Amino acid sequence: MQQEQKDLLQALYEEHQGGLRLIAFSIGVPEHEVDDMIQDTFCAFIDSYENDILEWDVPRRKGTLVRILKNRCADYHRDQKKRKSISMNSGDVTVEYEIMRRHLMRDICDNLIEHEEMHRIQKSIESMKPCLREVAVLFMIEGRSAAEVCEILNISNSAFRMRVFRIRRYMKEQFKTMDQF
Repeated sequence: MQQEQKDLLQALYEEHQGGLRLIAFSIGVPEHEVDDMIQDTFCAFIDSYENDILEWDVPRRKGTLVRILKNRCADYHRDQKKRKSISMNSGDVTVEYEIMRRHLMRDICDNLIEHEEMHRIQKSIESMKPCLREVAVLFMIEGRSAAEVCEILNISNSAFRMRVFRIRRYMKEQFKTMDQF
């Protein structure tokens, strides 16, 4: 990795780790797990986007970091649910309660807009060719690393990158035509 990239990553970490930490706490990740979650987020960010980082503007970098962190947090909660079943009588439902409370406290317009956007994205993904749809689901929705997707689908890294390029181009076209209405 070039020194310029290392310096950029160090600056990104120093600038965003505090905000990412707050997001992880707000999503219900225990304090003793947050540092690992932040580190995993930056590792996934570097693994997936190492060559593109210098070309991105600050909001895109931050948005990508937040998306990766939220996916990691969702994975964490999913794993925790698998490890122990939660009984409503046990008093151990604070994480789920907090997530539901925050969701219900949001403005109903925000919920509707988010639902409509998710529906549009879902429709676009469903209309993709199967080979692109598989990559979109595994990489962009589930937040798996490029190496994981390549292994699962048994494709090369260059084939993976080309499919991601085609997916992004396809999505831009879909949303450009949808926004005209």
